[in-house]
Amino acid sequence: MNKARSVKFRSVFMGLGLTLGVALSAGACAHNRNEPAGACDDFDLDVERVWSSTKRREIRTGLETFAGESQQVNVERIITKMDDITKDWVMMSRRACKDTVERQTMPKEIYVRVSLCLNTALVQQRTLITQLEAVDRTSYEHIDRAMLDIAEHIATCQNQAVLAYYKQPEETVDAEAAKEADDKTAEARMLIALGKSDQASVLLSEASFAAEKSGDERRKIDAKVAACHHGVLIGQYDAALGQGRPALTAAQKLGYAIGEADALTCIGTAELRSGDYEDARRDLEAALKQRESFFGADHPRVADAANRLGNLETAMANYRAAHDLYMRALDIWTKTFGADDPITSRAYHNLGLAHIGLEDIDGAAAWYQKAISAETNSLGKDHPATALSEANYADVLLMQDRADDAYELLQHALEVQERTLGPGHPEVAFSYQGIGDVWASRKGWDTALEWYEKALTLRKLALGENHLETARTLDAMGTAYLKLKKYDEAIEYTRKAMEIRERLLGPNSIITAMSYYNLGLAYEKRKAFKDALQWYEKSLTIE
Repeated sequence: MNKARSVKFRSVFMGLGLTLGVALSAGACAHNRNEPAGACDDFDLDVERVWSSTKRREIRTGLETFAGESQQVNVERIITKMDDITKDWVMMSRRACKDTVERQTMPKEIYVRVSLCLNTALVQQRTLITQLEAVDRTSYEHIDRAMLDIAEHIATCQNQAVLAYYKQPEETVDAEAAKEADDKTAEARMLIALGKSDQASVLLSEASFAAEKSGDERRKIDAKVAACHHGVLIGQYDAALGQGRPALTAAQKLGYAIGEADALTCIGTAELRSGDYEDARRDLEAALKQRESFFGADHPRVADAANRLGNLETAMANYRAAHDLYMRALDIWTKTFGADDPITSRAYHNLGLAHIGLEDIDGAAAWYQKAISAETNSLGKDHPATALSEANYADVLLMQDRADDAYELLQHALEVQERTLGPGHPEVAFSYQGIGDVWASRKGWDTALEWYEKALTLRKLALGENHLETARTLDAMGTAYLKLKKYDEAIEYTRKAMEIRERLLGPNSIITAMSYYNLGLAYEKRKAFKDALQWYEKSLTIE
């Protein structure tokens, strides 16, 4: 197996003789049928029940039918990654078994915990396959995130510090409830990764009830963290924090380090998306430090933490800090997954945005071109991730006075997004905004406003009134009304954008200062010079 396609495992069983790596080929998992079968040679049968050759063909056919010919490369990549996950699971299970039964280098109690952890990964894989049997827009968009979750869970099953908290069901107050909590939480995590919020909601309730009944603290924490991520997924950030904060306290009390890091990650993400940037910084920085300490500096989960912290810096217009964090994520993801993997291309996309903030337009163009190239190679030209990168690159083309090229890219991006994601998806709003910007660059202000109105409607529905992307559209509308000499409307929309930015970024942000300046311009055009001067002066106080 190509090492760039799978999470590189690193064993921490230094004193137990368990040295694990990724499988190099199918032969790494296959038992020699000419030799007598041993106690550790039947793991292939376990995964065969989940990922059989028949099931593999069915999933491939279903994905090909759904995605179309233009995304054949993505279908092949998904099937290959699923094969790799299966090989890694078999190989790790067999190695652990042999270390216990044959080589006797692993204590039996550790082997039981490894098996318990790996069984959870098998439940995740079964859940993913079930969803792929009826693949739809939502699950197709998030397959990579789901596969990464499984691969990382398998890798985590090597970590003795994690396994110390894996009690056998028989060690809990209620063995049946403990097993149900494990299975329901694993299923819910996979559905959350796939964006399936409604299905996950039912499972989370069942997981929480079973975890409480089991009396096991680790299972309670895992269920609460999963519920926190569900709250983030559906935009109910208070509900997410209501699950995440008790999970964090319990994990800290128990000394369950990975549970603490996962809780901090979810809490920080909820705070970031709700505009609580000060608390988000505290918790995301803590999550990064915790993951560095637990996994080491070059682990994919560290890259994820760095990327989330980069998103916070971008939201606060701290573009140099964001750039450095995105570069760190890029370095880890490239080493782990390869340069063209969709996970890696996230960093290209984010670096393009950071370079726009740094006013390095040529640098931004280079990163977006790299993102489009990588996503075309790995996902296909008609995948929504490729379309989003095209829409972002169109912004750069407008800055380079290439409106016609920008419009062509946006037309393709919009067609792909509406077809694959549906007309109500927030990424569609991004393309609406971009097309409005093209018309604004051509001084077609009335047409620009029509597109901005469409973007605003979608963003309010998908993101809410109090979001920076909503503010961006309101600000653009204010500018359009100003150009049309409709000064009252210009002031109204520009003020709304300013109020959102003040709430989310504070009065000292350079982005908020832009709203102050735009308000000054609108008042000046209306000949309210005293008001205009106040807003201009306020914008000048911010460096």
